[in-house]
This record gives sequence, C-alpha cells and structure tokens, in this order.
Amino acid sequence: MKNLLIRTISGILFLLIMISGILLHPIGFVSLQLFIVVIMMMEFFQLTWGNHHFAQQIVAIAAGIGLVLVTAGALSAYVIIPLPILIFLIQLYKKDSQPFVVIGQAMLAIAYTALPVALWNYFVYPSNLAGLEIIFDGHLLLGCFIILWSCDVGAYVFGILFGRHGKHKLFPSLSPKKSWEGFIGGIVSAALAGYLMYLYIFPLNPYYQISIVHAIILSVIICLSGVFGDLTESQFKRSIGVKDSGKIMPGHGGMLDRFDAAILAIPMALFYLKLVNIL
Repeated sequence: MKNLLIRTISGILFLLIMISGILLHPIGFVSLQLFIVVIMMMEFFQLTWGNHHFAQQIVAIAAGIGLVLVTAGALSAYVIIPLPILIFLIQLYKKDSQPFVVIGQAMLAIAYTALPVALWNYFVYPSNLAGLEIIFDGHLLLGCFIILWSCDVGAYVFGILFGRHGKHKLFPSLSPKKSWEGFIGGIVSAALAGYLMYLYIFPLNPYYQISIVHAIILSVIICLSGVFGDLTESQFKRSIGVKDSGKIMPGHGGMLDRFDAAILAIPMALFYLKLVNIL
C-alpha cells in the first residue's frame, strides 16, 4: 500500500512537471529537456560504463545538451561538431582493449537519449512561420504524450483484466508480463485518446490542422512505436541484468524507464507529421 502511494504521488508530480514544462514557457521547456537528457545520459553511462570513461561521458553529455539547444534555435549547429570528434581523440590516448565499443556506446548514448528529446522542439516551434516572430506552442507535443500515456495505461488495464492468465504473451523473452490483450487494449485506448486530442487539444494549436483520420493514424503509430521503445529498453536492461535504469522517480525507476516508450514514439510521430505535411 505504501509503495502504491509513493508511486501515485511520484506519477502525479511527473505529470504536473511535464504538462507545465511543455505548455508554459520556452525557457521552462528547454530546461525540462536539458534535465531529462542529462539524467538519461547519466543513467545510460552508469548502466554501460559505471564510473569509467569519465571524460567521454562529459563530452557526450555536452553533445546531448548541444543537440537540444541547436534544435531550439539557441545554438549554432557548428558549435557541437567538434564534440563527437573529441570522443575519438580522447579514446586515442586510452588503453582500452575495445575502443570501438566505447566510442560506439558514446555515440549510441547521444542518438538514443539526446536526439529524441531534441526532436521535441520541432513540435513546439511552428515551422511555417519563417521570418516571423518566434512562436512557442506545446499543445501538439502534449497531445502526443497524452496519447502515449493512454496507450500505456490502456495496455496495463486490459492486460490485468483479460491477459492475467498469461496464455497470450506478447514478448515473453523480454517482458513476461506483457500480453497481446494488453497490446490491443493499448492501441484502442490510444485511438480513443487521439480522437479526444482531435476534439479538445490539437485545436488549441492554431498553427497546425490535424484531421480526425490523421489523429487516429498518429495515435496508432505512437502506441506501436512506444511498445517497441519499451521492449528495446527491456532488452538493454536484461542484457546487463538490471531491473531499473535508476532511482530518480520513486516507484517508477529511472528517467530512461519513464521515457523508454517516448524515445521511439515521439520521433515516429514527428516522421508521420512531416510525411503528411502537417509540420
């Protein structure tokens, strides 16, 4: 009971921070992004390197911060070009037996944790207003997150109600508790959430027009990508024998645990919205 209470309070605080960070002000938004990126990258390196390769960690985290600032328009892209190169140079002076592994993991940390969060900026700064004043609007991104969270909640509820006998495992080698019943419930819940976003949240952003068809397709893409994102992180953690990526969120684990689905879902949402010329 105590654990449930802690998990509930932690979850509510998380939602309040996310919603306020996405909607209120661009400075608050980029601060939220930087906090998430730094913590996720620290967790990633703790899982892969522990306390080793400190210099490479610092440079990679700096590159991740730079990516967020570049996509926010606060920093020139040229500034961060030397940072990945510096990781190679540092490695030249290390006596590691597997330099490719170290360099590869450093690059993966940037691509897997920082890049997806940096892409959030393409949702909140309308791209069709070139030459005009900078506009910030987080309703589209918030709607995508609500769809993703609805998928997660729907999968959990449907899994408990209809998949509790464990006969239809979705991916037993990586996530034994996930069922096909939960998977289908998640998609249904996401589609319903997408319809509600089409009615109430997406129209609050006057710069993009999303039809009900695109809203439903977007919802399915977000949910499917989120499931794969969750499974991907589960594979990472199982390969090194850990349950949680960290402890920053009581009852929920680490920041990577909280954003594992979003790491794939939000970039895929961006891909679809760009593909159909909404963004």
